Amino acid sequence: MVASIHDLAPGDAPVVRRIYEFLRSLQRIVQRLDEPSAGIPLLQAELARQDYRALCEQIRGLGAALVAEDTPMAVRKVYHDVRGGSLSGLLMHLDLCEADEAEAEDVERVFFLVRDHLKIMRNALPDLDPTGYAVDLSPAEHDTSLLVEKWAGIAYGAADAGRVRIELACDFDGSVSECCMEFAALDRVMYNLINNASRFASDAVVHVEIFPLAESQDTDLRFVVSNLVTPEHRARLLADLGDDFSRIFASRYTTDGHGIGLQICTDIVSHGYGLDSTREASARRISGPS
Repeated sequence: MVASIHDLAPGDAPVVRRIYEFLRSLQRIVQRLDEPSAGIPLLQAELARQDYRALCEQIRGLGAALVAEDTPMAVRKVYHDVRGGSLSGLLMHLDLCEADEAEAEDVERVFFLVRDHLKIMRNALPDLDPTGYAVDLSPAEHDTSLLVEKWAGIAYGAADAGRVRIELACDFDGSVSECCMEFAALDRVMYNLINNASRFASDAVVHVEIFPLAESQDTDLRFVVSNLVTPEHRARLLADLGDDFSRIFASRYTTDGHGIGLQICTDIVSHGYGLDSTREASARRISGPS
């Protein structure tokens, strides 16, 4: 589920490269701060230098490819995560910086979100930064402490959603990937699901649970992302899906989007089990996170 930068529309490739370089400039600022609050004026200056508002318009413009009939599905998935993923949350914090309403914790979130989105972009477009991609493939175990550090108890906001609180419970302390690129694939799943849950969380809380399956303690983890919904949303889900909510993943079900984010999740999970299709994974009852 990767593509080349050359698969993008000619006018979009420069925008994607600009997003990537913009993120790298932010990373250089936030990764060497002794005190997070000291980063606020530095970020504000960088946003002004980069014409942040114009860049946001360009990012929104990438959405046209998601509905273009002549865009291959593999490339539509790349567009989805390049303009979504952790970038959705990042833009909220940058907006606060620009409006001079940011606090030290916002700068801390910028650090995580910039780091994650750079890896997500390299995961989706390996030739965007071949040198960085090669580094991401180098052996480097990642354990669940990185997920706890990144998600537990934070305030999070995504595009088209208000700010929510992430409540995380993790009952596993082992490794979840053998290199940064594998961890970036997990990030693509996590951000897609959490971004969706954030939009529909009726109590502004998203719950994330991570635990090993009883029958395979050492090899399989279950990731559950959940949120409370309004009675109206619940009625619609029951009307559309009945009691079989696994069809959300198998059928690319969506209420008002394209369904691409959920398909990305099922693709990654299916491929992780060596399966070629979501249909095959669904038949074996491993179609995706709960």
